[in-house]
Amino acid sequence: MDRKTQLTLGRHEDQSFIPSSVPSTGEDVRQLEECFDKLLYKDYALETGLCPKRRRIYDDLFSELIRITKVHCLERGLLLERVKNEYTQWMNTYEELYPSSMAYGMRQYLYRLQEKKDLEAKINNLEGECQQLQNELERESVKFQELSEQVHRRNRNESNEQRTLRNDVRFLQSQNKKARQNLENTLNQLLASPIFLGRADQ
Repeated sequence: MDRKTQLTLGRHEDQSFIPSSVPSTGEDVRQLEECFDKLLYKDYALETGLCPKRRRIYDDLFSELIRITKVHCLERGLLLERVKNEYTQWMNTYEELYPSSMAYGMRQYLYRLQEKKDLEAKINNLEGECQQLQNELERESVKFQELSEQVHRRNRNESNEQRTLRNDVRFLQSQNKKARQNLENTLNQLLASPIFLGRADQ
């Protein structure tokens, strides 16, 4: 049996996994890498995220590398096997946490989505209220402008009336003064006349 048959990867029906104690060469590792890449491509393994197919292929590769290492140095191979077992435990833990994490993330997404809808509805309501207040403010501004114009016209009319009244008062005061002067002059003339002094009998 040649080395190509001995260096197999995976547990597929068309392949066999036969341990070998023959030390591997660089060409054997290169063939192993090519087989690894072909299996990833053939099984449509995902490049990111949790993928059972990719994990299985990586586990097979790791096991084959451990076997190759054990042929050269048993202690080093056993140490790598401990690393693989620890890595397997980590991956099992991650796979257990992954569904719950995805469920939590989905719940948070749905919650945020509902919160977003509620906020959008609240924003629309506030925008409607702001528009109503803006329209009311414009109406009140028009009313205020009309009242201001009315007050201005009233003040202007009152000013004209006040000026007219002041002019009338001054005119009446002047006429009153003239009338008083004329009356005083007439009274003085009467008092100074001979009739008023009693000289009419003489």
